[in-house]
Amino acid sequence: MTGNRVPVLIVGAGAGGLSASALLAKHGVRSLVVEKRREVFLYPKARNLSFRSLEILRGLGLADEVHAVAEGVSDMLTKASLTSTQARPAFDVDAIFAPFGGLSPEPAAQYCPQSALEPMLLEHIRGQGDEVRYGTELCSLEQDDIGVTAVVRDRDTGGTEVVRADYLIAADGVHSPARDALGIPTSGHGALPIYVVFIYFRGPWRQFVPQLGDGDAIQVANDEVDGIFLPVHDDFGMFLTTYLPGRGETAAQFTADHCRRLLTKAIGEHIDMEIVEVTPWQPYERVADRFRCGRVFLVGDSAHAMPPFKAGGANCAIQSAHNLAWKLAAVSAGMADPALLDTYHTERHPVGCFSARQSLTGPVLPLLRLDDSGPGLPSGEEAPMFALLIGYRYRSAAVLTDEPAPSDPSAISLVSELRGQPGTRVPHVWLTHGGQRLSTLDLLGPGFTVLTGSDGGRWRAAAAQTSEALGIPLVAHRIADEGWARTTGLAPDGALLIRPDDFVGWRADGLPANPDSELQRALSTILARS
Repeated sequence: MTGNRVPVLIVGAGAGGLSASALLAKHGVRSLVVEKRREVFLYPKARNLSFRSLEILRGLGLADEVHAVAEGVSDMLTKASLTSTQARPAFDVDAIFAPFGGLSPEPAAQYCPQSALEPMLLEHIRGQGDEVRYGTELCSLEQDDIGVTAVVRDRDTGGTEVVRADYLIAADGVHSPARDALGIPTSGHGALPIYVVFIYFRGPWRQFVPQLGDGDAIQVANDEVDGIFLPVHDDFGMFLTTYLPGRGETAAQFTADHCRRLLTKAIGEHIDMEIVEVTPWQPYERVADRFRCGRVFLVGDSAHAMPPFKAGGANCAIQSAHNLAWKLAAVSAGMADPALLDTYHTERHPVGCFSARQSLTGPVLPLLRLDDSGPGLPSGEEAPMFALLIGYRYRSAAVLTDEPAPSDPSAISLVSELRGQPGTRVPHVWLTHGGQRLSTLDLLGPGFTVLTGSDGGRWRAAAAQTSEALGIPLVAHRIADEGWARTTGLAPDGALLIRPDDFVGWRADGLPANPDSELQRALSTILARS
C-alpha cells in the first residue's frame, strides 16, 4: 500500500466528475480522478446539453469540439415499425427550445452525449497535467479537520493506495458509496416505477431509416412492442423498452432469443443481428439532504439524481461542478475563508431539488409505460422551461442584495428574465470589441470581473485598487452598448460584480460616494472575509 497527496480527489468520471476536474484545472487546482469503470462511457447516455452547460464548456475552450459533434438537439420520430412509411414527430423540439435562442452565445441546446463528452473532457484534463484512473474504486474514506484520507483499489491488480487530499468530490452516482459512507440521508421519490432494459445489438437496421441522424431516435409503437431505437455508431444500435413486474414480467426474460424476436417486431422484418448486451435500468428521483459534509462535496447523481426526461441530470451536474470549483480554488489559494464552501449547498441544493422534481412533469411521461403495481409517480406543477434552464436565482452569503432573505432558504428562487439581478447568470449581449463580435460572457475570465455602463472609468480604477488591496485578481470592462444598458437597466455609472461562475454577486445601480471601499466590501463579503 503506497501513498499519494493531491489537493482534490474526485471519485467518479462521469459528466460531473470530469467537469469538476477540468474546472479546477482552469483555476490552477490539481486533482486526481478515480473511476471504477474500466473505460469511458461507450453509449449515448445523457444526450443533450443545454446552453448553460455549453457556456461552461465554452469557457474551457471546448466549444469547437462540442459543436463538431452535431448540429442542434436530438430529435425523435414515432413509427409503427422501422419499415413503416408513416412517421410523425414525438414532440416539437424546435418549439421547446425556440424561445431561448437569444439568451446565450451558444445554441439553446445541442446533441453531445456522454460518449462524446467524456473523451473530450478526458483529453483536456490530461492535457492540463492531471490524472484520471479507470478501473479504480474507492474502498474507504476518513476525514479530519485538515483533509481526507481515502483508500483506493486497482480492480485489475487488487493493489491498494492511500490518497491524502485536502478535499474530496463524490461524483460516484445515484448509489454513491461515498455518500452512504458519510451517512448523508436522501429525500425524494427514490426508485421510480419505470423498468427499462437497454438492448445493445449489431445489424443493418439503419437501412430502414436512412434519414436518421446520429443524435436522433425512433420510437416504435405497435400492438406487440413499444420502445425506442437509438444509434450508437454505424450498425451498432440500442433499443430500450420496458417491462412490468406488476404483470409478472422480469428483466431475466430478455434472453438473446427474446430480444431478437422483439427487435424483429420493432423493425418490421427479419434481419441478421447480434445481441451484444442487455442491461436493466431503473431511474431515480433522489436528492441528498446535504451536498457538503466537512471536506467532502457531492456532485452529480450522488447529490441530485433524476430521470432523463428533461435532460436535467448531466446538465445539472456540470453546473454544480462549475459552482463548486471556483469556491474550492478560492479557499485553497487563501483568497477566501472556508465558510465560502457552505454556499455550495445553499445555492445548489434548491436547484437540485427543483430540477429533480421538474423531471417528473410535462408531456414526456406518457412516452414510457409505467408499472401499475406501485404507488405511481409523484404529481407536481410543471414550471416554464426558462426556470429549469436558467431562471433560478442564488440566495446565499456569496450574493449581496438589499432584498430581504427568503423565508425558506431551501426553496428555489426564480426570475422571469435575466436583467443582472444579484444571484442570476449575467445577461448575454452581443458586443463588438476590437473589431470582433463577442458575448458579454466572453469578457469573463477565471476570476472576478466588473462590468460597467458606458461611464465606467471610475469603476475600472476601483477594480485595480481593490485587486491590489485584497490580493485578488479582478478585471473591469466598460461596456458602452445600448443593448447592454437596455438589458441590465444599468445607469452609465452603474456596475455588476461577476463571480467566476458567471453569476452576479453584487450590483451597484450608480456610482457610490466611495466606490473603492464599496467594491472591496462587496468582494470581501462574497469571499467570506468579512
